[in-house]
Amino acid sequence: MPYLKKIEIKGFKTFNLKTTITLSKGLTVITGPNGSGKSNLIDAVLFCLGDLSAKRLRAESLPSLIGPRSRSAKVLIQFDNSDQRIPVETSTVTISREINRKGQSVFRLNGRRISRTNLMEILSMAGIGHHGHNIVLQGTITRLAEITSNERRRMIEDMIGIAQYDSEKAEAEGKLKAAEIAIRTAMGRVGEVQKRVEDLERERNDLLRHRFIQSQIRRLEAVKVSQNLLEAEERVNELSLREKELEERVESLRKSREELRTKRREIEAEWRRLSSEEGQTSLLKVQVQMGDLRSRLTELTTKINSCRSSLEGLRRVRENSRQQIEAIRREIEETNLKVQEIMSRRKKIAEEMEAKQSEYERFSKELAEIKENLDKNRKRVRDLEKQLNELSRELVIVRSNHAKSRSIVSIYTQRLRDMESRRREFSASLKRLKESLNDLMKVREEQEERLKSLQEALERRSRQREAAKREIIEAGRIAEAAKDAVIEFSAQREVVEKVRAEEEALRSLEEMGELGAIQGIYGRLRRLIRVEKRYEKAVEAAASGWLDSIVVQDFDVAFTCSETLRRLKLGRVKIIPLKGISPTQMEAPSEIEGLGGSVSSIIKCPKRLRPAVLFVFGDTFLALNRKAALESSLKGYRVVTVDGELYEAGGGVESGYYRAPIDLSSIVPSETAIKSLDEAVRALQKHLERRKNEIEEIEEEIPEIREEAARLTEAMARLDGEIERVGRSIERANENLLRADENLKRIRDLVEREKAQMERYKTRRAEILSKDRSLRREIAELRRKVNLSEIRRLEAQRESLGYEVEDVRRRLSAVDVDLSTFKSKLERVLNPSLKNAEAQLSKVLQQMRSLEEEIENSVRERTLVEEKIRSLEEEKGRLQESLLSAREDAEKFTAEIDSIDRKLRVLDEEYEQASNLLNRVRLDLQTLQLRMEQYRQRLEELGYSKPVRVSKERLAEVDSLLRTMRLELERIGAVNQLADVHYIEQVSRYKELSLRMNELERERQAIINFIEEIERKKTEAFMRAFREINERLERYFSRLTDGGKATLRLENPENPFAGGVDMTVEFRGKPQILISGASSGERSVATVAFLLALQEFTPASFYIFDEIDAHLDPFYVEKLGDFLNDETFNSQFIVITLKPEMINKADKVYGVYMRDGTSHVISTTFKEASQPVKA
Repeated sequence: MPYLKKIEIKGFKTFNLKTTITLSKGLTVITGPNGSGKSNLIDAVLFCLGDLSAKRLRAESLPSLIGPRSRSAKVLIQFDNSDQRIPVETSTVTISREINRKGQSVFRLNGRRISRTNLMEILSMAGIGHHGHNIVLQGTITRLAEITSNERRRMIEDMIGIAQYDSEKAEAEGKLKAAEIAIRTAMGRVGEVQKRVEDLERERNDLLRHRFIQSQIRRLEAVKVSQNLLEAEERVNELSLREKELEERVESLRKSREELRTKRREIEAEWRRLSSEEGQTSLLKVQVQMGDLRSRLTELTTKINSCRSSLEGLRRVRENSRQQIEAIRREIEETNLKVQEIMSRRKKIAEEMEAKQSEYERFSKELAEIKENLDKNRKRVRDLEKQLNELSRELVIVRSNHAKSRSIVSIYTQRLRDMESRRREFSASLKRLKESLNDLMKVREEQEERLKSLQEALERRSRQREAAKREIIEAGRIAEAAKDAVIEFSAQREVVEKVRAEEEALRSLEEMGELGAIQGIYGRLRRLIRVEKRYEKAVEAAASGWLDSIVVQDFDVAFTCSETLRRLKLGRVKIIPLKGISPTQMEAPSEIEGLGGSVSSIIKCPKRLRPAVLFVFGDTFLALNRKAALESSLKGYRVVTVDGELYEAGGGVESGYYRAPIDLSSIVPSETAIKSLDEAVRALQKHLERRKNEIEEIEEEIPEIREEAARLTEAMARLDGEIERVGRSIERANENLLRADENLKRIRDLVEREKAQMERYKTRRAEILSKDRSLRREIAELRRKVNLSEIRRLEAQRESLGYEVEDVRRRLSAVDVDLSTFKSKLERVLNPSLKNAEAQLSKVLQQMRSLEEEIENSVRERTLVEEKIRSLEEEKGRLQESLLSAREDAEKFTAEIDSIDRKLRVLDEEYEQASNLLNRVRLDLQTLQLRMEQYRQRLEELGYSKPVRVSKERLAEVDSLLRTMRLELERIGAVNQLADVHYIEQVSRYKELSLRMNELERERQAIINFIEEIERKKTEAFMRAFREINERLERYFSRLTDGGKATLRLENPENPFAGGVDMTVEFRGKPQILISGASSGERSVATVAFLLALQEFTPASFYIFDEIDAHLDPFYVEKLGDFLNDETFNSQFIVITLKPEMINKADKVYGVYMRDGTSHVISTTFKEASQPVKA
């Protein structure tokens, strides 16, 4: 489990300076005088763990936590996270909190800023928090020692999480209360619905009575209409009989008139027959014509009068029809306006109805789905919450990994910038080196040219000198040879002397080793090893002079040899101690072709001398050819070829002709010979001096040339060295560039991989957040669906909408009734009446036009007949005057004709009267038939196809019954046309609410059962924890008191939550008593044991105790220290104490002291820590 590794404080309370405390597992004690700031360390831990209570941190406000000399306070805690209990993929987790004077806090996790909520969530996964029971503040033991039994019981409840059961019970009780409210609400709704059903039943009865009365009114009206129709039929029958009689009368008069006309024509024919003269015949014709014309005139007059009479009646009918049509049209227009108004109102009401009905159906469907899926939704909510928790944990891991990758990218990016900067420096340096090399090469070429010209000048002057020396050439040759020989012999002598000194030193050391004067000398390395003949050159070159070194046992022998040589002033030698040196043995790189093994592998020697061989030859490899040797040298290896060419690491070469080692003393002449030769040389030089005087003039010309040539040669040598150095620098710069490029590529690859990983983390984080939001929305929606208050709210809204829908339906029904009434009036009454009236008017107009044409024709014809009669009367008068002789016969016939004419006139008048009467009867008959048609249409409107026949007594009561029923309708007033539909709906609603009440009762009983189950589980959990804590209390108290006994006891075993928890204690040699009756020290001991028993019930990785031993006697403090030491194998204990008995048990002790208002922390030794601390 995670434990504290380090606490770092700066600017917090009295810790003005940066203070670091390193912690480890085991028992750590913090001690110091009162007021030194020990408890501020615990406050700092609580502060860093996210505590927001200034009171618990013992401060007035959070900004007051900042020290007076600081602008901000910062606390850093480092946890060991080896077991990865904290969900961060690092073995060490660092959290910090910094607060400024404004009270603003900044939390960080591994240096990355993080919100307090996320930090608390991450720490809680490892069981770490500022409210944990593993942090016991100062004074806690004193407060716990004074608690009551009920408070002790509540402590146990808090420790085991009884609050969760209480929360579930409170939630269930809330649901029970909500269920009871829902039941009461449902009962109220049932009452409302029942009242509504009763009201609708009354409305329905009124509607049925209204419909019944309307049907009776229609029947009575049909009876009245039927009576009018029957009376009209009787009148039509009477008029039909009258019409028939008149037709017979008219026909009789017509026949009588025709008989008289026939008789008159016969008389006129007889008269014509008796008249033999032309005049008489003419007179007769005139009279006949006049008789015919008079008859026609009578007919025309009768016809005109009859038509005019009919036309007058038709005009009255036309006016009546027009007035009726106009009235019907006005009524139709008014009705259409009312229909449009009603339809507009109906459209609005229908839209409102549709909207409310749709909303009502939506609520009904949603409620049905919620009720149907209630259990499934609850289970789904639990599953989704589990998924949400898993997503939260995964999100923490992803965020941690993302932050880790971001840190790596930041580090690599900084390294990349540094590498790029170094590469740019390498490139610039390489460029400068190449420029320098080019400059040096140019200078060298110039100097070579200059040297060549000087050499040519020198040769030219030398030839001149040689020409001058031609005479003394032989002497000069000898002088030069002698001079060279002397110089050579002198140099050889010096070398021999030097070699002889080193050789003498080596021989002296070898002799001392052989004589035993110096123990541990093995001899020269050359004589101690064996090498094949073919490798001698390679070994000699690789040794670089170390073959003549002395091999000794160790450094002591080496120092003895060195002091001996120094005291004897014999010279310098190389010494190899076998013990203490660092032999080098390298493996040959396999990628270089032609490279053999190490040179040490071809040398044979005793095993004890192997370190000396490795020391000299271990870093040198044997190359089979120059190419392999050069490649290895450039790659940093020291290589020698079989021919003896030595290639140093980095590019240096030692080569040339190999000469086997020789004994210089054998070839160097003796000192006497050198002296004789020197005397001869001096004599020859004197001779040459004399000869040189002769060529001084030539000699004086060439010194400057030689001097300048020497300077140029030296300069060129220096230039060659500089060029070689610059070349090596360029090679190193190229190598550095290659390495930099490789590193850059490697780091860029790492950065790209980490960025790709970050993108994957970012994508995954976005997916998790998206899924988190989706799950939270779904959970909120499902919780809304499983929330009883939400269901009740939806039901209330649906109920309210139901009433609104019902009210809208009632209004819509009333509008539909009005609309139906007006439409029915239009379709069944007004429009047919208009059509009939228009048809009747058209028919009347047609008859009037026909009659007017007939009258006009008759009048025109009558006028012509009257003119013809007047003309015939004049002609008759003339003829009568001319026929005086036939007057008597004429008078006779005239008298008869006049008599017939008189009768015809009488008959014509009667005929005209009868025709007029017949026309009036026909007009009345036509009017009655129209009325009968209207009566029949009215019957059809009233729902009857045939007239309703009733007795005369019943007929007499119709009007009074109609008045009574209309009064009853007025008394009933407006009725709900949809009352019967609403009544059926409300009855169904009443049944549904009844079923819902039964369902709510079952839910209530289920909640009661759930509460009882919670109580049972709560009691079981409490009793199980009580027994475990009691057992631990007995064990810990016995250890602390060396055999004492402490026991917890329930005040109310039947109902543990109705009483408290008492504690009885029994110290050794004392009787058992309640803790309230013990002394303060004894109470403190029992309280510490009780607190430790509680701590073990919820184990933590670390514990911080602030002076829990303050009131304990030394004996009990020592026992407590032993106990804490025994428990450190699986937990970390940090104890603030003033007791030396506790300090003596600590693995590590920190002392806290105050100086100049600032707390300081030091670690002390055990002896110092064991001294009593003065308060």
